[in-house]
Amino acid sequence: MFINREYELNHLNIEYRKNTPKFIIIYGRRRVGKTSLIEEFLKDKKDYMYYLADQQVEHQQIEDFKQQVYAYTKDEFLAKTIFKNWDQFFSYLTKTIPKEKRIILAVDELTYIIKSNPAFPSILQKYWDQFFSKTNIFLIMSGSLVGLMLKKVLNYNSPLYGRRTSQIHLEPFNFKLSSKFMEKYNIENKILFYSITGGVAKYLIMIEEKNISKFLKLKFIEKEGFFYQEGMFLMSQEFKNPNVYLSILKSIALGNTKLNEISNFVGKDSKKISRYIDVLHAIGIVKREVPITKDPLKFRRGIYKIEDNYLRFWFKFIFPNKSKIEIRDTNEVFASIMSNLPFYTSFVFEDICKEFLMELNRQKKILSFSKIGGWWGFYRDKDNTRKELEIDLVALDEKTKQILFGECKWKSKINAKKILQELKEKSRFVDWCKDKRKEFYVIFAKSFKEKIKEKNVFCFDLKDLEKVFG
Repeated sequence: MFINREYELNHLNIEYRKNTPKFIIIYGRRRVGKTSLIEEFLKDKKDYMYYLADQQVEHQQIEDFKQQVYAYTKDEFLAKTIFKNWDQFFSYLTKTIPKEKRIILAVDELTYIIKSNPAFPSILQKYWDQFFSKTNIFLIMSGSLVGLMLKKVLNYNSPLYGRRTSQIHLEPFNFKLSSKFMEKYNIENKILFYSITGGVAKYLIMIEEKNISKFLKLKFIEKEGFFYQEGMFLMSQEFKNPNVYLSILKSIALGNTKLNEISNFVGKDSKKISRYIDVLHAIGIVKREVPITKDPLKFRRGIYKIEDNYLRFWFKFIFPNKSKIEIRDTNEVFASIMSNLPFYTSFVFEDICKEFLMELNRQKKILSFSKIGGWWGFYRDKDNTRKELEIDLVALDEKTKQILFGECKWKSKINAKKILQELKEKSRFVDWCKDKRKEFYVIFAKSFKEKIKEKNVFCFDLKDLEKVFG
């Protein structure tokens, strides 16, 4: 199944038609669909060589690459030649690849080659500068180990820096596009599945059970299930020594979202933990959030969340229970997951509601806004006790001075009037254009006892979401 990626495909085809040497980098987390994108791009092309690298030793990698080149060139001398290293192999390619012909050379999972030979980027740079950049080649290099791609391929200090002509960061699908993989399910089940798999193409394809409970039992809490070991596999692939990263992500998943809380949980100094978090942030596993009204560069009390839904779920429910799952003592594990699933899903529901508002904003079906996010702050009650306030969604527009306050309730038959009253009370503490702003309110829920019909109030239930997301 190949869904969307229209922008990325269009970019590749536009670059291909330019008939000048191109060096395109594609990177993104495992299972996100990089190989499918390359395959889709190659479908209507005749002149291409495609090599999918793996974790073999360098000699075997060169041999397998050679076989793919031979399948295209039919060069018998190439087939009989043994190349001792990449330098020899690329040196031969310069003599056999025609300079004028538009040929695609795609190397998938480049990071496996780099892991077996860290000098590979330098070798590739040498032959790009001396030969490939003077031909009509269309070179694609793709990699799944995001940290390695950023450091060894895209970083300023990389030998390949400045050689690429463009890059594609392939990210997971949003909820709207993920829904296309789950057309046989209703909107509620789509949200439940998405809260566990996120928008990773491979994971979405794995959804085939009738309901969420069966999916969890077969795919997560059975030792043989696809998703049980996937989290550990992803982390061990990305990091040589994943122990501290595992502890940090477990801490965040269990609700320790502030730096000092994470530091106390892991048992390491905040400065050291901060460096680890910076790495997780750089490769897209963790995100830092601040109140929408604050400057992220100046606000120091930001909170950290796991960006990826699958890893968020895995670190909250699977990783802490690995010992029980290993001995197949899973009844309590399953019961705990199912009882906590509504609360867990409520946070993902906030993200989906945010996407819903952004979609309506794009279609100009709701008030315009330039920024959207969450908000939290503090106030003193009558007893001078410091209390925290939080608003799920706040959207604002600097030009029009319009502000939208939103609450997201993953519950049915919600009393909208009560929620609106509470929301209005909390909105008083949001310090943004107080004398000039025009206020609007939005409430999301599975369903309502009765929707509020006022000009500045919006109530959206699952039926409304289904109209937009399908």
